[in-house]
Amino acid sequence: MENGKVFLVALFGIYALLIIISMIKSKRFFIVLLSTVLQGICALFAVNFIGNFISVHIPINIYTLGLSSVGGLSGVITLLLCDCFFI
Repeated sequence: MENGKVFLVALFGIYALLIIISMIKSKRFFIVLLSTVLQGICALFAVNFIGNFISVHIPINIYTLGLSSVGGLSGVITLLLCDCFFI
């Protein structure tokens, strides 16, 4: 793997772990998880819809859906930054 891809996989893993730990500490794990998943998926589709007008596109596959589900809105922002800088 390239160094950039290894860095991204490590970054996403740490990011997902931190979010899951914060959800467990909030004492409302399932409510927070459900709201994060809904926000992330809606944000991903909104970015792709609006991205047609400004030429920004995040492909929808299992990896982007997983990161946007676990990360929520900040996961989608991370995907946008990776799209701008690494690809």
